[in-house]
Parts: sequence; C-alpha cells; structure tokens
Amino acid sequence: MAEEFKPIDPAQYPAHWLDVPYATQDPRQVADIWLPEEGEEPFPLLVFVHGGGWVSGDKRENTMPIVFKAMSQGYALACVEYRLAPDSLWPSALYDVRCAIRFLRAHAQDYRLKTDKIAIMGNSAGAHLANMVAALGGRSILKGEELGYANEDDSVQCLISVYAPTDIARIDQDDWSCISNFDKVNGNYVVEDEGIDDLTKPHNTMLGYPARLNPAAAASAGPVNFITADFPPAYFLHGLSDQIVPYTQSVSMWRKVNDVCGEARAKIELFPGCLHGDPAMKTDAVMNRVLDFIDEHIWEGEHQRTELPGDPRVIDEDIAVPHLDISMKD
Repeated sequence: MAEEFKPIDPAQYPAHWLDVPYATQDPRQVADIWLPEEGEEPFPLLVFVHGGGWVSGDKRENTMPIVFKAMSQGYALACVEYRLAPDSLWPSALYDVRCAIRFLRAHAQDYRLKTDKIAIMGNSAGAHLANMVAALGGRSILKGEELGYANEDDSVQCLISVYAPTDIARIDQDDWSCISNFDKVNGNYVVEDEGIDDLTKPHNTMLGYPARLNPAAAASAGPVNFITADFPPAYFLHGLSDQIVPYTQSVSMWRKVNDVCGEARAKIELFPGCLHGDPAMKTDAVMNRVLDFIDEHIWEGEHQRTELPGDPRVIDEDIAVPHLDISMKD
C-alpha cells in the first residue's frame, strides 16, 4: 500500500522558478526556488531537503508544509531534489545537495539570493543529508566536484535537523522498532530480528549493502563521524517515540557537536510521545522556534516577523510513495 502526499500549488507563490537544473547527470538534479512577495533584495536563503528514506519523495510535496511559510518572513526557499536509491547509491544524494548549494551561490544574483550565510533544513533522510552538508561543507571530502561549480563554497551557516538518522553504522543497533514483533516465551520476551540485514531497509538500500555487516564502510554515511570545530549552529528536533529513526540518533549528534565545539553550538528539542513525522513537529509554534533560530544565525539586524500564514494550498493529485517494510517517510 502506498502512502500518499499532495504537491503544493506553485500558483499561490508568484515569485518562483521551478525545476532549475543545478547539474546535468540526472533529471532529478533540479531545485525549486521560491522568493518572498515583498521585502528588500537580495533575500537570505533557507535550503530545504525533503525526506523519503533516500528512495522516494519529492521537493514539492506537503510532508513538511511549515517550510513553505519561510517566504512570508522574508526568506528565500530553495527545495532541492536529488538522486534516489537504488538507482543511485551513496554518496550520490550528498553530491547532489552539495552541488545545489554551490550552484545557488554561483547564481545568487540571478535569483536575488543572499548567500554569504545559508541555513539548511531537512526532515528524515533529508535531514541526514543536511547534517552531512553541515559537517562537510567547504571540505574536499565527499564533495562531488565533478558535478560542477567546484570552486564555489558549499558550506552552510545554520542547520535545522528534524528526526535525522546521523549514525548509519549504528542505526540497527539503536533500532527498537522491533519491539512490535516481540514474542513472549515462558514469561520472557524474545526479539524477532529477522530481516535486519535486508536491503529493503531504507538505509541499506541507500548504501547498497547491509550497514550492520559493514560498519566501517557505513561510517562514511554518518555525519556524526565528520564533526569538527567548524560545525555550524544546529537545532535538532526528534520524537521520543520515533519508531523509524531512534531519537538517540539526534541526541548523539547533539552531544558530539557540543563536545567537539566546546560550547553550546547545538540545541535539541525532544517531543514526548511523538512518532516519526508526527504532526506535533510540524506546527506553527515549532516553525516560529525554527525561524527564531535561523534569524539568530543568518538574519542581519532586527527582524520584525509577522504572523505565519495558513498551510500551503495543494493540488488535488497524489504523490505515491512506495511502501517499505520499515519506512523512513516523513
């Protein structure tokens, strides 16, 4: 059974460019760029990376509708599409997002963007990619310079991470979703661990091999392994009852960022009782806290914000997302 999402209606935002190519290797290497209807140009930039377990998803779907409210507060929004597994394996998706940021800097004047400081936000698999960009931006590791704009900076100055996998090599060890499959034998619980190394699990599909059996190789996909003192200010959000990505993945990343940076570089907000993609993490109150954080780190001067608008209007057609045994859909 497919889970269905609606695409937002672009007509409600007059100032935009759709499907702008940032590279030429694959049709998915495109971005949508949305501008505020008013305000002083150039506009500070928020880059958004959608979720979908690295195997599905769309930059225009309404799984995280609050992000489309950024334009109402004077921010430009760039929603990045990227190559998906299993057709393109790790680190193709990371190369794409890093190239998109370099493209946006190279063409900032064309799209009326202010790119000296960029904020990046992602949810689920998109948050994993955003964390990787935050850790590696400006460095030659896993850069994908062959895609283009190699001389441009791909660093970001602010990270918003929403229920992200951050340590792919450990995600199965941390995974407690199998508790739903407990069998009680003689008064004891026996965990059914069948299929843990199955390539249909999203992180294994993305890698092309079982992470648990290849931890050294899988470590290359874990942003927790690349943190340096240059890691940007970060805000982590995660549900304590997340049945897909254990909340400990965000806690570990938050702790290590602060340990390495030697200061309160990162903050974390945990949501009691919230599952993966829970609506409680997609409210206007949450978005206002996100905007407060972004304002603090990339907005210049005082920012007089206004009340957030309603959720974006959607087109009445479905975006079908293939069902996964353990989905990382947002």
